[in-house]
This record gives sequence, structure tokens and C-alpha cells, in this order.
Amino acid sequence: MNKDFTPTYYSIKQDIRDKIAGGIYSPGELLPSRNVMCELYDCSWGTLNRAITELILEGLLTARKGKGTYVSNQEPPRESNPQEVDTLNVWLCNKHRSVYATLSEMMDGMRDEAHRRGVSIRFLDLADLQSIPPGLDEYIIVTPSNEQWNVLVDARNKGERFIVLNSSWEQAPFPCVDSDIYGAVFEAVGYLLKQGHRRIGLLGIRDGFTNYERRVDSFRDAFKQYGVPLEKQWIVGRPEDRTEAKVLYSDWLDRNPEVTALFAADYTTTLILLELLQEKGITIPEELSLFIVGTPQHTFVQNGSISAIVQPFHEMGRLAVSRLLERQLDSGTELLPCELKIGGSVVAI
Repeated sequence: MNKDFTPTYYSIKQDIRDKIAGGIYSPGELLPSRNVMCELYDCSWGTLNRAITELILEGLLTARKGKGTYVSNQEPPRESNPQEVDTLNVWLCNKHRSVYATLSEMMDGMRDEAHRRGVSIRFLDLADLQSIPPGLDEYIIVTPSNEQWNVLVDARNKGERFIVLNSSWEQAPFPCVDSDIYGAVFEAVGYLLKQGHRRIGLLGIRDGFTNYERRVDSFRDAFKQYGVPLEKQWIVGRPEDRTEAKVLYSDWLDRNPEVTALFAADYTTTLILLELLQEKGITIPEELSLFIVGTPQHTFVQNGSISAIVQPFHEMGRLAVSRLLERQLDSGTELLPCELKIGGSVVAI
């Protein structure tokens, strides 16, 4: 069930939602005890509790003190009065499952802020909806692609109140909350260039997403700023299928032995690269330096932590809820600074 890099709690949550939708769990039915469900899903109590808690906050489940957790008889009503909002919808509109590896912190931030304000929050997955919601009023829209630009513009023109999270466009006619990934990548690549690296691979770019376009623009601008020539083949995309991506990167490494450093564009790419380099017997940083976007739980670096760009996902999620509830919905993007952590995965040459 826990395919690709989907967090375990999220897979459990989706499975429970599927059982409710399919009638396996009926309205008003008492769910099995937490201990029984931990055995069923082969997970820790904390992991299960997180899935259950989110479903309670979304209104699909109801906790009754001393009795257990029940399937709700109906979904919570949606308040139309903007001054008395009691439910916010979060549309996870990215169709790629691998993106969920970076969503958990944003979801925590949204949930924490909504809970602090006494507002319910409901997470809606594109895979569940099968189509774009009919209206986006009171929505937080997470990681939309360029394909969804017209939908967002039309909703804004209709006067619908929403905010975009983790994507942004220049001169967007709607509000966005994002991280300053351009500035962070420029600084990180500049650091690699200062360490003497002149042949650097940027791996993991996804087509059709503004955040990845900014990564590429920043990468190129850093080379230009330092007067270093950049070869086209040093910028590489990533297929959604993990096996295909691994084969692509393996072949790319074989064809580009001149590269001395790698820059992984996202969390998923980082995990694929770390596994691949270990299989190939390529050591970090002795044979290749590595800088990443994200914070992997495991490290294969002998000299300590991986040099990384850390995005403020929790604060981004919290701020999106705050801005929407307070009606701070002016057009444009609010960029939060990223943090650069320099570790032992980069050495001077």
C-alpha cells in the first residue's frame, strides 16, 4: 500500500477513506480499535493516530470519548458566509504521487493553524475528485501546474476567495504563498561554484511546474553570474516512475564522467540518487559532491549531513490558512526564505 514515497500515514488515511466511500465502513459504524488497526496496517500507534486525527478534522470520522471512533453520518456543512467560515478545503491538485513526500509538513502547518482558530479543514485529493472542483471559494490550492492556470484565473475573475500554496507565477492575479526557491538555488549553486566545481548536474526537473522552472532559471543564472559555461546536457528531468528515473540517471552518470557535483532538485530525486550512487559504488563527497533540495531521513555521506536547501513548508501551510481566513487575498506572491545547511557532502576541488 505504501507505494513510491507516499507517507505511511497518508496511505492509511486514503485506505480508510476508500473503505468509507465503498461502503465497507458505513455511516455511524464503530471502527476497530486503534490497536487492531495498527496490526492491520502494520504501523505504529502514532502513524495510525495521525491518519485518524486528520479524518476526524475533515469530518469523515467522529471520536466519542470512552466509546471509540465512528464513521460520521454526514460530511460537515460548508459555510458560505465569509465572516463565519467553519470549514476550509485543501485541494491537493498535483496528480503525481511522489509529491506527497513533501506535503506532510505543509499539511501539518495548515492543520495546526486551522485547529488554533477553531476551523475544520478537509483535504481533497485530485485522484478522489477525478476532476476540478466546481468552485474554489474557501480553498487552499496546493502545487497547481501551469495547466491549471486558466482555471485559477477564471475563479479569481468570478470573485472566488482562494489562495495558492507551493506554486507561484510572476504577476499572478491571485494570492500565492511560496518559498524563495530561486534565491536558495542561486545561493547553493554559487556555493558549489566557489568550491571549484565547474561541471554540475541539475537532476530532477519536472515539466509544467513554476517551482521547477525557477530552479532551472536560477541554476543558469548562477553559472552566468560566475562566468562559467553551462552545458545543456547537465540539466535533466525526472520521470514519475521511479525505476525509469533510476535507469535514466544511471545512464546519464555513465555518459557524463566529467561532472564533479550533483544538485538534486527535490526530495524524490535525492532518494533515487542516493540509492543509485550506493549501488554504483560512487562515494560522496570523495567522487561526487552533492547538494539537494529537501531533508532526507537517511544519509549515505561519510562526512556527516548532506548539504541541503530546507523549505519552510510548515510555516507556508500555516500562513496560507491565516491569509485565507483573514481575507488577506491581494494579488501576488509572498515568498518565505529557505534555509541553506552546509554539510559534508560538498568538498572543494
